[in-house]
Amino acid sequence: MVEQILVAFSTSDSRSLGNIWRITAKSTDFYLEPTNPQRAFHLSVHGPNSRFPAGHRFHVKVDGRAAAAADRRGDFFVHDVPSEGFAFDGTELAPGVFRVARIRWNWDLQRPKYRSAAANTSRIPDITDNRSGARLSHQLPPNGAADIDLVISYGEPYWPHPENSIRDNARLGPLYNNAGMCLTATSYRRSQTTDPAPDGLVPRLPKRGEDPNRITGAAPGPAAPGDMYWFVESITSRQVIDASRPSDPRTNT
Repeated sequence: MVEQILVAFSTSDSRSLGNIWRITAKSTDFYLEPTNPQRAFHLSVHGPNSRFPAGHRFHVKVDGRAAAAADRRGDFFVHDVPSEGFAFDGTELAPGVFRVARIRWNWDLQRPKYRSAAANTSRIPDITDNRSGARLSHQLPPNGAADIDLVISYGEPYWPHPENSIRDNARLGPLYNNAGMCLTATSYRRSQTTDPAPDGLVPRLPKRGEDPNRITGAAPGPAAPGDMYWFVESITSRQVIDASRPSDPRTNT
């Protein structure tokens, strides 16, 4: 049985662009995180268990030590997630069905002038009997976005747009956990103009003479806590990143 799904974004002739994301089923839980070695944050779905007997819990957690270590290495990691994590409700699509997260890769990652900055040089994990993988490599139009939406349901898998997702070969999963929950992932192509990310998640593009740098922004949707959590992969400049560093490093953790 498949227990893990890997998702990457690229072009037909490039390395992965932005993070490679890992979705894992484990015991009564599901986890979403990048495959990079930092392991500084994750989104978790906890099903009914001894810790949460009354029902499920969705939350995002940051490992403060890992985040501080990444910052000391020169990576940029700033957050305001409380030490106990940020809990949210997700978007209820039907009784017992919740859209919990969206991973978005913006078109700028594919643009030739930014592709080298967007490239992920980490080793790609192997595909095994219990691990499947998907690569989103279609060329996006200007201001387009490639999205993966994650949906949690009880009992049976739930696909938000069943006919379209079959037609477009857009389904990933499902994964199952021991709490009777299913996780499905569906790939979409959307417009950043008509379906924008939450404010503040997409910093400006590099100006002339600045150094391109890939960046991941994360935040709950505008209707939080009754909304999904967003992770947006995009391009900005190193100059923007350096200017955004807090003067007090303790604000990073």
